[in-house]
Amino acid sequence: MKRIPTFVSDDNGSIIHIIKKTIKNYSSMKAMHLIIAMLVMMSLASCSADGNDPVENSVSTYLLEKTYGARSVTYEENNSDKLKLSELPAISLSEADHILSVLRKHTDAQEELDIQTATKGEQTWLRIVMKQTIDHKYAFTIQLNMNCYNDGSLYYGGYQAECSSSLIKWYLKGFSLATDNATKNYKFESQSYIYMKVIDNGIKYMQIPVTINGNYNPRNHDAAFSYNL
Repeated sequence: MKRIPTFVSDDNGSIIHIIKKTIKNYSSMKAMHLIIAMLVMMSLASCSADGNDPVENSVSTYLLEKTYGARSVTYEENNSDKLKLSELPAISLSEADHILSVLRKHTDAQEELDIQTATKGEQTWLRIVMKQTIDHKYAFTIQLNMNCYNDGSLYYGGYQAECSSSLIKWYLKGFSLATDNATKNYKFESQSYIYMKVIDNGIKYMQIPVTINGNYNPRNHDAAFSYNL
């Protein structure tokens, strides 16, 4: 049942005056609520503008450490390797994570092999150039230098390694070679590192371990390598 209001006549006005006053008060409350809503929306917009991309916020150096075994290193700690880490451009943590994810997945991996030979007397110099290109932009090249003699003996003469990307530095600590008794092929492996310069409350250098494994068949000079990130 709808309640019928009771009006008391006084000196301030009639029923019409009371209705107008009520409408005025209601309009004031509505305007106040609108102002509050606008302030809340402006506050949220300000927070969104000041904050970073949600994807960026989800990536941290801790995530890189847990996912890829990365660790933060000082420039001086690796300066002896002549890596010139200061030449690296600073990239965001999300970009670093994307690059490492692409490398780990071997996205669109392409392999190339180039054997260069030069004979001098009883020995043949071999340059075994193996190249892997990931995602059409990150090319890792390993060159093994070998000396092969007429009696079939083979000697390791050093290596060269490089990465085509300007966003990372790649450092190999040398190779260990061994003969596979079953196949008579040569196996080689190395512990290498990728370095990145990232922005995280300042500039940080991140070191990511990468294990290299490969094999070389001296009979047909076939060679290949793989890596674990």
